[in-house]
Amino acid sequence: MKFIDGAIVGKNDAVRYSFGVTLIVFAYIIGSTFLFIDIGLNFPTQTMPETEGEIIQLLGKNRFLALVMIPFVLVFIALIFITTKIHKRKFLKLITGRKKIDFKRIVFSFGIIVLLQSLLLGIQVYFNPNIEWQFDFQKFLPLAIIATLLIPIQTTCEELLFRGYIMQGLKMRTKNNLLAILVSGFMFGMVHIGNPEIEVIGYHIIVYYIAVGIFLGLITFFDNGMELSIGYHAANNLFAALMITTNWQVFQTDALFIDNTPPQVGWDTIVGILVILPLLFILFKRKYKWGILSFKNDKKHPNS
Repeated sequence: MKFIDGAIVGKNDAVRYSFGVTLIVFAYIIGSTFLFIDIGLNFPTQTMPETEGEIIQLLGKNRFLALVMIPFVLVFIALIFITTKIHKRKFLKLITGRKKIDFKRIVFSFGIIVLLQSLLLGIQVYFNPNIEWQFDFQKFLPLAIIATLLIPIQTTCEELLFRGYIMQGLKMRTKNNLLAILVSGFMFGMVHIGNPEIEVIGYHIIVYYIAVGIFLGLITFFDNGMELSIGYHAANNLFAALMITTNWQVFQTDALFIDNTPPQVGWDTIVGILVILPLLFILFKRKYKWGILSFKNDKKHPNS
């Protein structure tokens, strides 16, 4: 059985899926309240900040990062409960179509993304005078601990939700592989509409998030599991938190570098969509021998 067909196992009627989605939303909302509880308890005389920048200024970057990661921890737990108790299927089926998780795939994907991001960063530092070195050991050490512990949970949680729970559910309902990939990718892009960079750059940057979502859906489909997408997502977000930051993106941290360039869609974003993602797809296809690619529902997957 293909990974994308995982929702045919267990009990997956519309009522259970509706309850599952509701529980996921509820878990995220509960997790989000910890941020405001912290502000209310520790800054009782402070007027509640209205923007992310004001919250960061009040709490500090590391504390803010830790607090915004808490909702994903609760959603991760909720997904385990929903999959095993509500839908009555193995949690492994939400991760991969193989008999066990292929951690070598996760490590390979993670390493490739770190390498590519490092090369792009080197080019940016060399040609962009607005990028400055800002290393501060006392700030960076707690950042490294928080990011290493919590960001992989956040990214894996998003993969489980969009490339697992939602994509499998859409395939079960629509009976169409490509439609499930495209819609789940679109949904992945749209949940980023609240990111601070959207406000300063414009809504057109959503195209980047949708493209990444579709790319991750494609490699998950053809590789019969989300190991590659888990590695990609974790590497991308960890790099953004630890290596280079700005004063307007979603991860505003005490990273090694800060880019003071005015908000814009940079050449690296365009290159990422038009060059990097297609090349990564080709690399993964050749390494893991996906063979002739097809979205047909009756095609047997080489890794199944």
